[in-house]
Amino acid sequence: MIPELVDALTNNGKKMLSGVHTAVPGKIVSFDAEKGLAVVLPEMALKKKDGSKLSYPQITGVPVVFPQSAGQQAAVVFPVKEGDGCLLVFAEKSIEPWLSGGESDTELDFDLSNAIAIPGLFNLSSEYIKEACQKDAVVIARQNRKITITSEKIIIDGDVQVNGKMTLTGDVIALGISLAHHTHSGVEPGSGSTGQPKQ
Repeated sequence: MIPELVDALTNNGKKMLSGVHTAVPGKIVSFDAEKGLAVVLPEMALKKKDGSKLSYPQITGVPVVFPQSAGQQAAVVFPVKEGDGCLLVFAEKSIEPWLSGGESDTELDFDLSNAIAIPGLFNLSSEYIKEACQKDAVVIARQNRKITITSEKIIIDGDVQVNGKMTLTGDVIALGISLAHHTHSGVEPGSGSTGQPKQ
């Protein structure tokens, strides 16, 4: 009698949990940057009682997480494109009322419609992840432009444009010539002209 009861309780528990969604890998189908919402596709299949598999449907109106704080005045953001991998987390309650500033009053617990997307989940590593680990560094990259931050220096690969004042407390060396300590050739007193700077 006890084994049958255990089996019945186990099967009942599995049945109840079958409708509870927690987190799955997903893919971005489209992203609306104006609203911060994506259409996503969970990349796993549901197994039916008869053993067949059913693909997850696309989920619309999914908020995308970016690191932000200070009333969204401090942020690290990046492009989100079709085909990008993401982690889909399913909130305990419906997030639709929260998105419009209200409180959840539905019973859609752990439902697919409660999805939140965290971009950046891929099933392969990348050259930037490998470099960051090898150099014990922070790597910020966009195609062939890159900033590498180590404990010793910041390396920028690519053109740099500064809009605003730049204040430096150390020397600037360009093509081997020191801004603070270089000399000039061909200096003619009173003429106001000089030759090229020397190292």
